[in-house]
Amino acid sequence: MIGSRPSERDEKSSDLHNMHVAHHKLAKGHRGGTLKMSAMVTIILLAILVCIGSALRYQAFSESVVDKYPHGDAARFLVYAYNLRNFGVYSKSDLTLLPADTDAAVARNMLRPDGVVTPGYPVFLSRFLGGEYTKKQRDRILFAQVVLSSFTILLIYLAFAPVSRILGLGAAALTALSPHLVNMNLFFLSEPLFCFLLIGFVWLLSFLRASATWPLFILIGILFAMTSLTRPWIQAYLFILIPFLIFSTAQIPVKKALLIFVGAAILFAPWMIRNQTLPGTDSDPSLYVISFQHGMYPGMMYEDQAESLGYAYQFDPKSAELGTSIGKTLTELKRRVIEEPAKYLNWYLAGKAKSVLSWKMIAAADSVFVYHAQNSPYFSSPMFYLSSYYMEKIHGPLMVLAIIGLALVWLPARLQPVSQEGLLLARAMSLLVLYFLIAHSVVAPYPRYSVPVRPILYGLSLFPVFFLVQYTRRVIGKGKQRV
Repeated sequence: MIGSRPSERDEKSSDLHNMHVAHHKLAKGHRGGTLKMSAMVTIILLAILVCIGSALRYQAFSESVVDKYPHGDAARFLVYAYNLRNFGVYSKSDLTLLPADTDAAVARNMLRPDGVVTPGYPVFLSRFLGGEYTKKQRDRILFAQVVLSSFTILLIYLAFAPVSRILGLGAAALTALSPHLVNMNLFFLSEPLFCFLLIGFVWLLSFLRASATWPLFILIGILFAMTSLTRPWIQAYLFILIPFLIFSTAQIPVKKALLIFVGAAILFAPWMIRNQTLPGTDSDPSLYVISFQHGMYPGMMYEDQAESLGYAYQFDPKSAELGTSIGKTLTELKRRVIEEPAKYLNWYLAGKAKSVLSWKMIAAADSVFVYHAQNSPYFSSPMFYLSSYYMEKIHGPLMVLAIIGLALVWLPARLQPVSQEGLLLARAMSLLVLYFLIAHSVVAPYPRYSVPVRPILYGLSLFPVFFLVQYTRRVIGKGKQRV
């Protein structure tokens, strides 16, 4: 009856409802991970981190002195891009640069198309080339990489924000300060572009819902293909991600999830068809054999010889023979495993993961440089030196915490301090890192290969701390309610 006094039963019901609403708001605050941090404070802190990271990257670019002509993998990327831009042929051409004014028809007769390297990074480089290769062109490329690397700081925050703003800011801070991520921009290496695309791909995953429209799934597939065509190790992750999305608590419809395959095929198909149909195409499958061989030496050394670190295959008298056949390589590996089972078991189960996640670069110019730098602010600036010094000191603990974080995200949802959407994203990232570690337990585990994954590792390394803090707050909150 309107205007009548509520009964005692109604008052109790109302109290229970209010308690439920209050508990829901409290839980939402915990699971959202905001810790009452306002949006304005978050934006200010993020802006500061992006500015610091961008300043470090730009100063390293402007003050470092590196060779005009690259070598190793960097030289191969440049030759592909140069030939593609000037002659319309995707070819490494024995790692030599033809004069830019060479007649196109003559050049096409001299260049042999191949598919040894996926085209993502060379196509990116080719956009900045034209005519003879110059120092100015090199600087434009390196500056573009600085810009991408700076945007990656913002992207890693956006990728982790659905899990927790705190984790997003922490991951952004560590990404901004990482000397490896800063110095990768100084060379023609695929890591800066791959890192940008990878984190962008993870960010798009944060929008996945059962109700999401089909263009999002197509876009995710396209971005995944761009990422895979830059660094191919990630290709098989799609066969893990799709079933996960379908059978997860998000219950993504099968038809929508499969649209990710469709999006990926839009870019993958032309590359695969080209490699199969173009006369004279060389896909050089021996590269996979060589990568497997390079990773078969425990500690990345031949018979524990310190001078062979990173170049064990050069000290192995059987190296030339092993690099020609996967069968011969497996036979030789089997023989060595039988001779020293404990040593090889430890290498393949734990040693490779430790190697690929380690701080110091192997087969590189320096612990934070892949190639030689004649000058760098890391050699002279106290700010750069200290940032590198402290990042190195905390790197080991961070990687251990990241491994713990991989496991924690798989605890039951009722124990998690994040929302259902955040948990879905955290588990997708966990699967990505686990896949990365498994893939590199087969091939050579050079630490350089983990650099593009570092931003994700940084975020996951903070998850155990965040989990513990939120769990403690929840326990204390329940204790106060009982009182």
